[in-house]
Amino acid sequence: MRVDAERIEREASALAFPRYPGTEGDQRAIEMVAGWLREAGLEVSCEEFTYDIGPAFRALRVLLLGTGLLVAVAGILAQPQPQIAAWCLALALLAGGVLLGWSPWLERLYSREGSTRTANVIGRRRCRQPRLSLVFVAHHDSKSQNLTLPYRAGLTILTLVGSLGLAALLILGLAVGQVSGPAWLGPLLGGVAAASLATLSTLKSGNRSPGGVDNAGSVGILMELARVLPGELPADVEAIFLSTGAEEDHMVGAMRWLDRHVSLLSGRPTYALNLDGAGIPGRAVLLERYGVGRSFSPFLSKMARRAAERLEIPLRGTLLPPAMGIDAIPFVHRGIPCVTFTSGSLGPAVVAVHSADDHAENLDRDALERVARLVAATALDLAR
Repeated sequence: MRVDAERIEREASALAFPRYPGTEGDQRAIEMVAGWLREAGLEVSCEEFTYDIGPAFRALRVLLLGTGLLVAVAGILAQPQPQIAAWCLALALLAGGVLLGWSPWLERLYSREGSTRTANVIGRRRCRQPRLSLVFVAHHDSKSQNLTLPYRAGLTILTLVGSLGLAALLILGLAVGQVSGPAWLGPLLGGVAAASLATLSTLKSGNRSPGGVDNAGSVGILMELARVLPGELPADVEAIFLSTGAEEDHMVGAMRWLDRHVSLLSGRPTYALNLDGAGIPGRAVLLERYGVGRSFSPFLSKMARRAAERLEIPLRGTLLPPAMGIDAIPFVHRGIPCVTFTSGSLGPAVVAVHSADDHAENLDRDALERVARLVAATALDLAR
């Protein structure tokens, strides 16, 4: 099936302006996406919702600072009091596991209505008695941050290195009855982790990012799929093209949509194909795991890999870095298999994410086309 890569790039470029949830830019993006879906001949609806991100950010800061304090104390006490240090570190790792794992119960923090108003945009091709539902997802909002994506990932890695290194030091020491090594090693490992966590606790969001890579390119692909797939899918397959709002505020839009619609999807197989960061120069990428090694959907990963092999599209599977959020997570929490398609590898386009430099010029037309073809082929295979 052919896709129009030039049109994908053109619409992605048109959408690449700051559009943090609740702003004028966000409302403009909602109107643009709704218009494109109507032009595709779909039944279109905009489902408004409000939320308050404050409780989640306050809980996150308390958790980060509390965990950092425990790790720092564990590092200081590693040699003089290794057993107390081990208990402190165990509590810190337990708290960190909650943060890194995106536990479903944490979504309660986002259930509160608030002053931020935005909307999910839905284009739907209905059928009377659907045998299968396919949900295609890409968020339309963007954000800037004082700590851009690479810095967040780097600080998370430093936290893990410091904490796990300290854990290894304590385990070996307790096994032989004495923590050996330089006296400064424990405090250094604990200090690196604690400093990284304290820095992460300063994270703030703003409205300076044009969001070219994150996530205008993916929305462009979603619009192209909305045009070409309805005519290719079997008549008994329901197709839903969902452009979520507030993904950048911890996936609130996906949660709201699922809470409203998940019961309507019961009784038949439902699969979600998420697009995020598509168009970064390089090969197609599949985000297959998240949190502490949790799998999104082995079945969908296998289907995507089969489609990529048939299309001769190089495909790399990878892990979503710990503590990073993506719309696929709320789907999996509600029992709907979901996998995320993206592209590229670490480079200037990725470094620019969540900054004022995330322009549409960072998108690569060939990468956009590859991901669009791969998602379409995976969907058609599922529909058969």
